[in-house]
Amino acid sequence: MIVECEHAGDGVAVVTLNRPEARNALSAQLREALCEALTGLAGDDAVRAVVITGAAGHFCAGGDIRTMGETDPVALRERMHAMVRAASLVGSFPKPLIAAVPGHAAGAGVGLACLCDVVVAEESSTFTLSFLRIGLGPDWGVTHTVARRAGAAVIQRLLLTREGIKGPEALRLGIVDVLTAPGGALAAAMAQARNLAAGPPQGMAAVKQLIGDAPALRAALEREAALQLERFLSAEHAEGVAAFGDKRAPDFSRVS
Repeated sequence: MIVECEHAGDGVAVVTLNRPEARNALSAQLREALCEALTGLAGDDAVRAVVITGAAGHFCAGGDIRTMGETDPVALRERMHAMVRAASLVGSFPKPLIAAVPGHAAGAGVGLACLCDVVVAEESSTFTLSFLRIGLGPDWGVTHTVARRAGAAVIQRLLLTREGIKGPEALRLGIVDVLTAPGGALAAAMAQARNLAAGPPQGMAAVKQLIGDAPALRAALEREAALQLERFLSAEHAEGVAAFGDKRAPDFSRVS
C-alpha cells in the first residue's frame, strides 16, 4: 500500500508514506491516500493521536518531480486545488499529529511535517526548502508554518539558499521540537503520541482550533497556489525539471 495505516494501541495510529523508491515523494496517488487515511482516523473514536512517518529511512522528498512538466492550465489548477485540500486537511486535523522524520524531508515534505503539532527528527535528518532548485515557489503551507516556527527571515534564507539543514540546526531554529539519535524518531514520536493520547480529546481539539489559525493557513495556501500556477508555466521550472531528468545542476542563467 502506498500509505500504510496501523493502529498501534494506547489510542495511537501510525500513518506511513510508502513510496521508498521515490523517498516517499508526494505523487497524486499518495496525496489522495494520505487524505483518505486521515479522514478515516479523524472519525475513529479509538484513535486519539496520530504519527506520520515515511518508509525506508526517509520522511518525504516533497513533490514528485517525475510527474512535473505539465503545461495545461486546467490540469495545473486541479493539481494546486488538490494540494490546498490536502494541506488544509492535515492542518485542521482535530487530533494531535506528530511527525516522525527520519532521513530527508524536502520541499512539500517539510511542509507536511510542519503542519503537524509536534515534529520529531533525528540528528542525521535533513530539512531542505528545495523549491527553487526546480524553479518553483513554496507550497504545502510552509510560508505559514515554517514562518511561525522559525520566523520570516529564516524561511526566506532557507528558501533562497536552497541549502539543507541537519536536525540540530532545525531544532535550534524551532522547525524541530524533539531531536533523537539516528534511528530514534519513530520511537520518540510514539512516546509523544501516547502522552498526547492520554489527554482530554475535546479540549485538545479546541486548543488546536484556537492556536492553529486555520483562516491564516488557508490564505497562505491560496497565495502559494496562485504563485505556483505561474511558476509551473515558467521557463525556469522547465529548466529545473529538465536538469533533474538529465541528472545535472540546473543552469538558470540561460533561461530568459
